[in-house]
Amino acid sequence: MVGVDTTFLIDLFRNDEKAIGVLEELSRSGERIATTVINMAELYRGAFLHPKTDEKIAEIEELKDLLIVLDMRIESAKYYGKIYAELKNKGKMAKDRDILIASIFLSFGERKIITRDKKHFNEIEEMEVITY
Repeated sequence: MVGVDTTFLIDLFRNDEKAIGVLEELSRSGERIATTVINMAELYRGAFLHPKTDEKIAEIEELKDLLIVLDMRIESAKYYGKIYAELKNKGKMAKDRDILIASIFLSFGERKIITRDKKHFNEIEEMEVITY
């Protein structure tokens, strides 16, 4: 299983060649693709702000059926606290939602995340950040 961030999902909607290439490679390898409920919330937020809301929601629903969507659980909360404290103690921070996303993946045993924005997850030592 490999985790994907919102930037990757948005790039798929935008038909970004690099993102599509990564998706095709994952499909060929049989790798299962996961995202989190936080990433889905970010997508829905964008859809409800878009002038073509119904069309965007339909696209999200279609994509959702191809993904494993991981929910937050108590183990995720524990990872969140640990990562937040580690970053704060080092004087380095990430956005709360990015820490939550990483925490959810980690609580399901997933350390790899595919994203366009490496800096969002780079400071989280437990994560392996894959960019495209």
